[in-house]
Amino acid sequence: MTRHDITLKWLAYLLALLAAAVINYYILGPLPISLPALLPILAVAGGTLEGAPFGAIYGGACGAVMSGLGHLSPWSIAALSAFGWVSGLCAQYVLRRDVWGHLICSCFALLCWELWAVVSRLATHTAPLDVLLRVALPELAWSLAFTLPVYWLARFCCVNYGRIYHE
Repeated sequence: MTRHDITLKWLAYLLALLAAAVINYYILGPLPISLPALLPILAVAGGTLEGAPFGAIYGGACGAVMSGLGHLSPWSIAALSAFGWVSGLCAQYVLRRDVWGHLICSCFALLCWELWAVVSRLATHTAPLDVLLRVALPELAWSLAFTLPVYWLARFCCVNYGRIYHE
C-alpha cells in the first residue's frame, strides 16, 4: 500500500471511531438503557480485521477517546490497546478474520471489561455485588447487541480502503 492509501485508511477508521463515540455517548447515552461499550468492540474489530499492530494502535486511540469523554480512567487506553492487540493475534493464529472471529473476540473482551469493572468496584467497596451486577449485566447485553453493527462499520473501512496487514 502506498502512503496515500494508508492515510486514507487511517482517516476512515478515525471517522468510524468518531461515529461510534458520538453514537455511544451522545445518542445512546441519554436513552433510558444501560450504556453499551461500543469503543472496546471497535478496538477488537480493528485488531481482528487489520492485525495485531494496527489493533494495538487503534485500540489505544479508542481508549484515549473513551478516557477523554470521562467514561473511565486512563487505564482504558492500555486495556483497549491490549484488546486490539490480542484480537489481532487471535485472528492471525487461532481464529478466522471474519465475523465469527470478531464475535468470539468481542465476547471475550466484553466479559473481561465487565469483570474488571465489577471487581474494581468491589475492591474499593463502591457498591455491593448485587447492585454491580444489576448494572453490569444489562450493559453487557446491550454491548453484545451492538457487536455486529460496530463490526460492519469497521469492515466497511477495511474492505473499501484495502487491508494494511497482508498474510
